[in-house]
Amino acid sequence: MSDKIDKETQEHKLFYEKFLKFTTYCTVLIIVIVALMAIFLV
Repeated sequence: MSDKIDKETQEHKLFYEKFLKFTTYCTVLIIVIVALMAIFLV
């Protein structure tokens, strides 16, 4: 039983780390796009 819980916890942790990396890259990309829009459209 303990092994199953540990495996599930590791899977959730791996998913969470990938999710954080994805959201970080998306946030940086959006900031870059908005900055470029401010430079070229104003």
